Amino acid sequence: MDNQNLVTDIEARNDNGLVRTGRARLSRRVVGGLAALVVGGALSLGVAQAHGPGGMGGGMGFFGGGMMGFRMHKLLDKVGATDAQRAQIKTIWEGLKPQLKGMHEQHMKLHEQVTAAMTAATIDPAAVEKLRQQGVQLMDQASTIITKGMVQTAQVLTPDQRKQIAAELQKEADNRRAHFQEHGPDAF
Repeated sequence: MDNQNLVTDIEARNDNGLVRTGRARLSRRVVGGLAALVVGGALSLGVAQAHGPGGMGGGMGFFGGGMMGFRMHKLLDKVGATDAQRAQIKTIWEGLKPQLKGMHEQHMKLHEQVTAAMTAATIDPAAVEKLRQQGVQLMDQASTIITKGMVQTAQVLTPDQRKQIAAELQKEADNRRAHFQEHGPDAF
């Protein structure tokens, strides 16, 4: 087998439903690139979650800055959140910040390991799978922390405020969906 190709057994069903086996030859670069995209995409999602609703602007939490912090401020303005509510919500996310920062640091280390595994002279599928599983665990942990913050934030708001925020978020989702349908995925 040539060093640049990976030979793989494949099974496919023909039009009559019979199983056909064969061998497919895929470039190692293609396989490595696809694996990097899958693992990298999953880990990027983990980073987005680890940064929380504050976005990537260096902050974490609703008041951490960036576009999401700005968005939360606008939502709280729309529902008439009091200064006391805002202070409570800020305290919630500030309290979660150290955990989220730790998750981000773990993600960065994992990203380095994935990069090393995917650029090694020989790809070890078992090692890549182990890293993928670690990435999923990290995303789950981040999701748990984010959910905790969201629940605590919702508890600060009144039922009417929560309904107003849900309506605003639905309106934004409908606008994005309509924009996507009109302009396609390249419009964003």
